[in-house]
Amino acid sequence: MGKLLKLYEEKLKALERLREVLSSESLEKAYRDSHSKRIPRPCGLTIHTGIGCDYACTYCYIYDMGFPGRVRPYPLKPIEMVFAIALNPYVLPYKTLAAYGSVTEPFHLITRELAVNYIREIHRWLHLPSQASTKSYIDENLAKMLKQAEPNISILLTVITIESSATLEPHAPNPLKRLEGASIAIEKGLDVTLFLRPIIPGITDKEIEHILKTAAHHGIKSLVLGSLRVTKGVLLRLSSKGVDVKPIESRLPKTPRGFREQITIYEGDVKKEIVKKASDMGFEVFPAACSANIASHNEFCTMCKWGPCGNIKSRDVVAESDVREYLEVRGVKARDVYVGDDSVAITLARGEKLHRDILVHVATATRLKVFVSESSLN
Repeated sequence: MGKLLKLYEEKLKALERLREVLSSESLEKAYRDSHSKRIPRPCGLTIHTGIGCDYACTYCYIYDMGFPGRVRPYPLKPIEMVFAIALNPYVLPYKTLAAYGSVTEPFHLITRELAVNYIREIHRWLHLPSQASTKSYIDENLAKMLKQAEPNISILLTVITIESSATLEPHAPNPLKRLEGASIAIEKGLDVTLFLRPIIPGITDKEIEHILKTAAHHGIKSLVLGSLRVTKGVLLRLSSKGVDVKPIESRLPKTPRGFREQITIYEGDVKKEIVKKASDMGFEVFPAACSANIASHNEFCTMCKWGPCGNIKSRDVVAESDVREYLEVRGVKARDVYVGDDSVAITLARGEKLHRDILVHVATATRLKVFVSESSLN
């Protein structure tokens, strides 16, 4: 049995075992949950540990998406969450990246225990490489629990301002306290990367030297940058806090329509300057959040334009016969399969279709770009 088919079989076995231990009520909850259906984002499958956030960060768009300004734990038990994710047709054990913290603070006091249990159980059953973005203070107890739950977890610690934090992040832990927590996490063997997202023009870029020096002092050696994404509401909230939004508005490709539309501003020039400063200071600058996750798990990936990322020596080579075998088991007739250094090319038999979940599986398992064409031969 080839590598790709083994991964698929692992998924089916996990589902079978989970069905044996879960009640019919738990199974039904998992089937209905969005984690069982969503296509993973570039950073991985986003896993929600809670609903809402009370940190009230002025630049955060989740409130415009309809999320509340208070926190409540996500309604699935850890084992139910595992089953929901295993059900997801796009997920492959060992290979799909897991991303915690996209629409809430995973280590908020209200959801901390649940978040750690999610990370632990998902890693135990499915072995997904995990990453958590956080503004929390990681104390010794939390650091130990995370290390035990997922030894190679990638921690993205968000700090985008020190001087204006009280204004822009009124209820989040002080950024200097967060960085103290980073020292503790690193001491306990966790991989911590500075998450400079979102970069706010006129604020983050003005403080960047101070932020980088302080992060380096606390043992952080890597960095991920991310652009500011705004809605009409974000612009109004920033302006109400005294932030000059003209530099932000001048970088918008278009004005957001209403409060739900999210527009990413252009920050290529700002990022370039930050990358130079960080590199000169000895930071490893990752091109994307998923790249930090790949690095912390000592893997290799060249699936997208940002690659190659990670350690090429740890590259998991998948043979053409592995891909052919998997396609045959999934009922797909391929005329030809080619696996190169950075891509997979699949030529389908005439009239054949490749369902999206199969395409995602091939890309995720090989960590390569996948190109699909249809044969002109009968």
